[in-house]
Amino acid sequence: MRLRKYLPYLIGVSILAVILAVYFLKSKPIPQQPPVVTSPAEKPASISRGKIAPDFSLKTLKGNTVNLSDFKGKVIIIDFWATWCPPCRAEIPHFVSLYEKYRDEGFQMLGVVLDENKASIEDFAKEYKINYPLLIPDEKILKDYGPIIYIPTTFLISGDGRIYKRYIGYQDKSVIEEDLRTLLKKKISK
Repeated sequence: MRLRKYLPYLIGVSILAVILAVYFLKSKPIPQQPPVVTSPAEKPASISRGKIAPDFSLKTLKGNTVNLSDFKGKVIIIDFWATWCPPCRAEIPHFVSLYEKYRDEGFQMLGVVLDENKASIEDFAKEYKINYPLLIPDEKILKDYGPIIYIPTTFLISGDGRIYKRYIGYQDKSVIEEDLRTLLKKKISK
């Protein structure tokens, strides 16, 4: 008899738990067509640790051009993300905070936004108080740094322009900050 009284609540809690589990735990692939590979020579190269980060020239939301080479000598984070991606949304405040804290020490943060709606990106940037350049990707950067299959995908680039780490999926702020501080110390000691 008592169980019947609480049955609707138990069912509701169970349904909510399933919805939240799917929402928070499921990785979201980027909604794009995979590259067409017709021969091994055309297969996109996966960028790896120690390689020189490929240069790029991309437009910001405001139409300015940003080149990776503009930040020569700086420690750089390039974050591939989208506004509809829950893990990406969770990381943005970390990047805003890290950029605020370390930008005067030789750190540059860059966000590569994979959304197509410029207005929604601008609204999102205002809401989250994004304080670093947001870049519109082209096919070249997606090929050079890819394949970018899951987001967020984040690259940490050392002051000498080499890939130090690639993070796939959500990372806690402390993990990224520890690696960032390691590179900034190396940069200062040179």
